[in-house]
Amino acid sequence: MKEFYGTEEYFEQKVSSFLSKEGDEKKLSIIAARLEHEIRNDFICHERVRNECLENLFEVCDRVMAEK
Repeated sequence: MKEFYGTEEYFEQKVSSFLSKEGDEKKLSIIAARLEHEIRNDFICHERVRNECLENLFEVCDRVMAEK
């Protein structure tokens, strides 16, 4: 099953995939910045949805940082 763009599950998959490829948790800020840029500039949606996506992204990043 594929996760929907912008959900916490989607961001968890992207962050996990990136970290497993890179093998370096410090790279989390890079993937977070890329996803944030994509949400703010490339993802066409209502502002409410954009804010929800950003909240989900930040929640996942905070969770990953707390686990490390």
